[in-house]
Amino acid sequence: MSIMRNVPRRLLEMSIAINIFLFILIFLPHDSAEGALGQDMEEGRWWKIPKGVLEKLGRKPIEPEHTWEAGVEEQVVEVDVSTSEKSQGGCSLCEMDPALCRELGKENLEKALSFAGTGMRFRRMLSKLKRGERLVAGVIGGSVSSGHGIDLLPGWKPDQSTNLHRIIFDRIDHLYPAPNGAVTGKNGREEGKNSYVNGAQGASGSQYFSLCYREHLPEDMDVVFVELAINDEVLLSNMDSYEILIRSLLDLPNKPTILTLDVFALMFKTVANGGDLHSGISQYYDLPTISLRNALYEQVLANSSIIPELFSIDRHGELDLRHINLKGHNLLGRMGAAYVDSQVCEMEQYEDTFDRAEGMSLDELYPLAPLPRLRLNQPYDSTTHLPQISPQCFSTNGLKHPLLPLPSSTLGDNGWHPWERSNKKYLISTTPGARVEFEMHTGLGRVDLNYLRSESFGLGSVRCWVDGREKEGVRLDGYWEKTFNIGQTTTIKDGLSIGKHILTCEHLNETRDPKGGKEFRLISAMR
Repeated sequence: MSIMRNVPRRLLEMSIAINIFLFILIFLPHDSAEGALGQDMEEGRWWKIPKGVLEKLGRKPIEPEHTWEAGVEEQVVEVDVSTSEKSQGGCSLCEMDPALCRELGKENLEKALSFAGTGMRFRRMLSKLKRGERLVAGVIGGSVSSGHGIDLLPGWKPDQSTNLHRIIFDRIDHLYPAPNGAVTGKNGREEGKNSYVNGAQGASGSQYFSLCYREHLPEDMDVVFVELAINDEVLLSNMDSYEILIRSLLDLPNKPTILTLDVFALMFKTVANGGDLHSGISQYYDLPTISLRNALYEQVLANSSIIPELFSIDRHGELDLRHINLKGHNLLGRMGAAYVDSQVCEMEQYEDTFDRAEGMSLDELYPLAPLPRLRLNQPYDSTTHLPQISPQCFSTNGLKHPLLPLPSSTLGDNGWHPWERSNKKYLISTTPGARVEFEMHTGLGRVDLNYLRSESFGLGSVRCWVDGREKEGVRLDGYWEKTFNIGQTTTIKDGLSIGKHILTCEHLNETRDPKGGKEFRLISAMR
């Protein structure tokens, strides 16, 4: 009797199992019955089923194909599907890198591309490479871009392939290799090489780079990776300097494309950062933007145990909530590489609409509109057309125009002298009363100074003026109460005549540092 009583329940269980199987067979996207049954299944199919459903079906979720281990020097992003095969379908980031899509989740990867824009300049650059031209890629960024956060790992070296920007460059180089290979740290165009030049400078934001990027990068760049979101405070002045930087880059001889890559940090007063001001500028100038925060911050809020997986350990063994680690670099780099593939896919589909695209000029295929005649961060008027921006910079970190004091300055250990720490160079003074002078040739009628600000370095103050007008001097304080260290730019004099001027700074015998620190660190004089 007990066996007979169990028959209906057994039949019900069998019916449920059969219905589940039919549900999978009918509704799971597939190109063949073989794929639907899980044999030789195409990459990227199972992420469409929630993890919980997979577990109920007795199938484990697909694990990420990439792992991050301390000390791993080379991590090459391999893509099994050829560009031509990809171009037959869609061009989304998930279709370009199914493994990354499974790892992050489809919605998170879609959110990472915070602004796509038209992609016109990026595809123009790729089309140039497709025609056999060489690639010159440059990096503008702060300490994250320069490798802080992955520099303590065994075997680390500058420009190594685990840097997020190198991952993206390596993908482009893989798709369009140069006959003589690739080179890092210098321009290899004349040698027939693709080249990658990392011009990142620690503790520097758009105030510095808007006027000084030429000191660190070649002018014939084809693509520029810009990472400045956490190096700019949420200040309208940084919106202005970022826009000046972008206009100047877009107006370079090769009309480069710009890919903005935004990291995030958890150590500041707000998680909002300069990148949130940059986004309006990026949209105005049609710059694609990829955001690590957009992809991951909700997961961080839901599960704080993720934080050590993304951020680095500093030299004191403490968690560094400003600098992403190897995994953070890998994720953002792979997002950028997937974006590259998506634009190759879009380019191929677009050029296939022409009978002979290879016989057309780049200007015919990808015409570039002139820059907007007005900046976004200025009032509207109906007549103004902004001139090309040609800033002048003398930098302690500069390769072309170093910051050199005039002989009339108080120099040496008891005056102003060069000093370097952690690959950051300064002109410093620890002697109150010491003066330093610089000859400046301005074409914009303005002189700015970039100097270090810190709460913890024991920094003092100086007063600076132009052309002997000491009474019109501007006081600069190195100390501030904010918990991070960054270069800041202050205008010393505006409305100057075009031509030569003398900038003078005197080290003051006073300080705002509560501990009495008086050292002062200059970084650059500009314009």
